[in-house]
Amino acid sequence: MRFTLADIEINLTAGVIIKDGEKINVRAKTLLVLKYLITHQQEVVTKQCLLDEIWHDVIVQEQVLVQSIKEIRDILGSQVIKTYPRQGYQWTADLTEVVCTPLTKNPFISSKITKLIIILITVGVTFFLYKSQQAANQLDPQLSSQKIMTVAFLPVKNDMPDDIHNWVPIKGTEYLSQRLEQQSNLSVIESDKVQRTLPQLKNLHSPKDAQQIASLQNTLAADLIVQSRLLGYPQDFQLHYTLYLPHSVERGIEFADTVEKAFEQLVEKIALRYSDFTPNTTASAQHDFSNEAFARGIELYLLREYSKAIGFFSSALQTNNELLPARRYLAACYMNNNNLERGLALMQENIQQAKEKKAYREEMRSYLLLGVSLMNWHQANNSLNNETLLQAQRYIISAQNLADTHQDSLFIAYSHEELGKIKRLQKNYPQAIKLQQTALAFYQKFRGNYGQTRPLIELAIIANEQGRIEQSKHYFSQAIAIANENGVVTNQVAVLLAQADIKQAQGQTTQANVLAKQALAIAENAKSNLLMARINAWLNNNSYYEIH
Repeated sequence: MRFTLADIEINLTAGVIIKDGEKINVRAKTLLVLKYLITHQQEVVTKQCLLDEIWHDVIVQEQVLVQSIKEIRDILGSQVIKTYPRQGYQWTADLTEVVCTPLTKNPFISSKITKLIIILITVGVTFFLYKSQQAANQLDPQLSSQKIMTVAFLPVKNDMPDDIHNWVPIKGTEYLSQRLEQQSNLSVIESDKVQRTLPQLKNLHSPKDAQQIASLQNTLAADLIVQSRLLGYPQDFQLHYTLYLPHSVERGIEFADTVEKAFEQLVEKIALRYSDFTPNTTASAQHDFSNEAFARGIELYLLREYSKAIGFFSSALQTNNELLPARRYLAACYMNNNNLERGLALMQENIQQAKEKKAYREEMRSYLLLGVSLMNWHQANNSLNNETLLQAQRYIISAQNLADTHQDSLFIAYSHEELGKIKRLQKNYPQAIKLQQTALAFYQKFRGNYGQTRPLIELAIIANEQGRIEQSKHYFSQAIAIANENGVVTNQVAVLLAQADIKQAQGQTTQANVLAKQALAIAENAKSNLLMARINAWLNNNSYYEIH
């Protein structure tokens, strides 16, 4: 299908748009959105319809559709698609379909002639290529043994703190394999074949799996093994990956607001890095050392090995001083090691660089980290005066203003939630309730909406401090129901510890300890070192305010 829009040619079959003489390749999903809107231009197409039609093979959030609509408008103009609030989209631009001229008026004859021409051309090209390859092999016998790189994706490990991403190991692996085949000339081993090989191997995501990976490479005849795991929270994902070549190993991380986007970024990296790679060479691929050091630092950070992680984050920044997430994690390491001053200085530096690079999300993260750090220190150290809390408030308001400017719903929710906590600490309950209710409304819009549990916990605490005991119980009931429904261990523990805090403040120590031990059992079952450390600190009457 080909159309013209003014002087722009839209070729839906080839997946390209020619504008101002320039050929623009369109992402596969965006192309499907464009095709669907054009073929249904007489109607308003709902967002859910587009999500079901285009992304039926993978669970995604609405933002992926918004991004595709933006890409179409960026290329063809904002006027081509009309948005109907709370309804959907409609194609509104006038198009002219390009109709190919037949070789003859008789369709049957035309079809026969066309087929004959195609056969003659195919035979001719095949013969020419065969002779050319023969000549090339005579000149250089090594060429006949060269082959393109063969890639195998291991099942993506799901480290999301919920049950709603359980589709990731199978569906995610299939998605990565299909997208790499579509976007590169690499040979991708079918995920089913990889799956059949895996039962004989164990603990493929442990730090000591290199020997088994080597065995797997031989079994599958794969030049590159891709191992990955998904972490984070809805709207805020991290895809950690390890690339195994026969003579090298490389690690890295992709950050994205959707799972699909994280997968796409990894596919793009592999396609770009290895499309021209010759497998039968003994040379190792060139590493991105800063990303490698950063990834190793993250591994240690998640194990709460903050002192060790500092070295890797520092090395990453020495190689690439503009790697902003590495500086943010380095600051968090210092803060978690009780060096608040050093951590705050690093975060101030990160904010300045984020402004210069126009990396608004990193700037927001840095403001939030500063605000939350100061708020936690205010709670942990009674000698700190109220100015610390006011400073924390100023940082979080800066994050909120940025989020409002960029219409970033996730960080709007985050900032309202944290500002609500500050207002509670200041005993400004009406404002605290209003802020938490706003955060709650934003979290309700997200797929994987278990972010609601945090503002519900805060609302429960506020209600309890106001003496509204039944309302407090109601909020806690809602929070635990959402946490259980989504299988979110982190939030299940948070609810129990908040309830334990209330019992402790009321002098009901026995009941408080029962709740904390219930939380500990959940954390132990989930094998979460972070949660176990938090609960044990509570049981030992120690403050626990690690930054994450």
